[in-house]
Amino acid sequence: MTGELVLPIWADVLVSLLLVTGGLLTLVGCLGLWRFHSFYQRMHGPTLGATMGMVFILLASMLYFTMAEEGPALHEILIAVFLTLTVPATTLMLARAALYRHRRAGKAVPTRDEPPGIGPQAPRFTTDDIDDERDYDAEKPQPPGRGPGDRP
Repeated sequence: MTGELVLPIWADVLVSLLLVTGGLLTLVGCLGLWRFHSFYQRMHGPTLGATMGMVFILLASMLYFTMAEEGPALHEILIAVFLTLTVPATTLMLARAALYRHRRAGKAVPTRDEPPGIGPQAPRFTTDDIDDERDYDAEKPQPPGRGPGDRP
């Protein structure tokens, strides 16, 4: 392109609204990192916010480049497919690694054999039971009888 690109006003407004909406959704997802307490809760905000924000930003990009090139711009669909495939997979791998780390440290997390809520006196686990703010040694389990919320 050699000249200045001028889009119709409706396209400018729609692209701007889509970009602002995508940015706000991503911002709300990132605020989950600040607001939530445990690692497992913190995983949800950025994952969901980034995914929904990505959808709106890619729609804005598709509209802009379709109007600019006077033809369909579909290369953003590849971006959406790759992000849709990789974000849940990496989130699952991070959650499993954190769960393994917490089990090794003797924290109160559900075991592999018995999900929470099953059995005569099944313990109720919440993500608040897992204190990520306190340092601990993963090689040295906590002594029996100490709860996850107990402070030394």
